[in-house]
Amino acid sequence: MGAALASRLLAQGDGVTVWNRHVVATEPLVAAGATVAPDLPSIWRTAEVAMTFLANDGAVEEVYLSPDGLVGTAPEGALLIDMSTISPASSSRVAAAARARRIRYVRSPVSGNPSVLASGDITLIVSGDDDSIGAARGVLDHVGSKIYHVGQQEEARVMKLAVNALLGANAQMLAEMITLCESRGIDRQALLEVVAGSAIGSPFVKYKTQALLDRHYDATFTLAMLVKDLRLVQDVAAAEPIPLPVTDLVTQLAVESCREGLGDLDFLALLPHLQARAGKPSDVPLSSPDKH
Repeated sequence: MGAALASRLLAQGDGVTVWNRHVVATEPLVAAGATVAPDLPSIWRTAEVAMTFLANDGAVEEVYLSPDGLVGTAPEGALLIDMSTISPASSSRVAAAARARRIRYVRSPVSGNPSVLASGDITLIVSGDDDSIGAARGVLDHVGSKIYHVGQQEEARVMKLAVNALLGANAQMLAEMITLCESRGIDRQALLEVVAGSAIGSPFVKYKTQALLDRHYDATFTLAMLVKDLRLVQDVAAAEPIPLPVTDLVTQLAVESCREGLGDLDFLALLPHLQARAGKPSDVPLSSPDKH
């Protein structure tokens, strides 16, 4: 996603400086016109805005809060925009550190995949104070076509987790109905066409239809990443406390799927997990299917 973001900004004519733990990952972007920074503090030599896509809470806190991280080395008034999917608690720690140094901070997780981001059609879910959002608006307009300002603090983090929980539940229900209907001789394409044209039809169903027809599980969002996000949702709910019985069940099924070797596949791999549980031919071989 970081590479797609940089490519999008370059396509918009923005000056882009890139940094990655693995320098080789920056080479295609440098070839496209980006400048590479040897370390995080060097970013501020040419940039007033830093945007990040990182894997998890630990990576975000390392990049932002380590002694040589973005917060500690940024000039006063700099703008930080983090687009990762992380916990509200971790994001709050970054926000507190940024506020202490009079640095503006915007949470801007996204809904979409790298190709959608590169095309400029990504959905941005943002939260932060009005001054920070105002400062970020110009660059965010270059990134996505839909920008939703949902609050002043960590609301964007919670909203993104809610969206991903809904995606997981939708993927599980598709898996169940595909397995059920195919067991009764209903063609998968016919099922997906009816679903897409029904009251439950959605961009998600339409977007995933061809991959499901092709039994294609190359990941845009892996099962392992889904598990990470569902566990974050559970943590947020536990603090309220609010019961999430469906989310809990989807989490359990996704964890089982990962244990069967499906974790690096797209989260649609909930389907082959269920097929194996049902004793049906599986779209993808499982390494160690559970016995149920």
